[in-house]
Amino acid sequence: MALDFRRIDIDVLDPENNIEPEYLIPPSIANLPPLSVPEIQSIGQSIRGSLSRGDHFGALQAALDQPPYTSSEEIKKIHLATVLELLSTIKSSDMSRVVEKLSSEQRDTLIKYLYKGMSLPETHGISGVLLAWFEKVTEMAGLGGIVRYLSDRRTV
Repeated sequence: MALDFRRIDIDVLDPENNIEPEYLIPPSIANLPPLSVPEIQSIGQSIRGSLSRGDHFGALQAALDQPPYTSSEEIKKIHLATVLELLSTIKSSDMSRVVEKLSSEQRDTLIKYLYKGMSLPETHGISGVLLAWFEKVTEMAGLGGIVRYLSDRRTV
């Protein structure tokens, strides 16, 4: 008996299936290659260079535009440390202005980093800063960013 009648791929709907359907992956990151340690360190140096010039928005934008979704956990930890360092150096009076300039995809990525940072015990010293950022992002993005974080399988 032929299986021509089966037109819907029900395996995609199985929560135990770890294969990400193509239509759920945004085109901006669909073909991203994994980043290497030297590449992520280079990104970190450019972020620190923007910070030293006082370009907080440019630094944050550079950090959020290239999240290492497809890379190893070691690379993700290196980038997370850079993002947390960046967030802790921006003054609370500048947070709203910086968040307003971010695109919705960048805000969603920022929420992922905030949740990741708040989940780690070694970031206990900057938890107040992370909560302040979380407040500003949810004011601008609403609850949709939180829902997208919870439903997105890509991790930072």
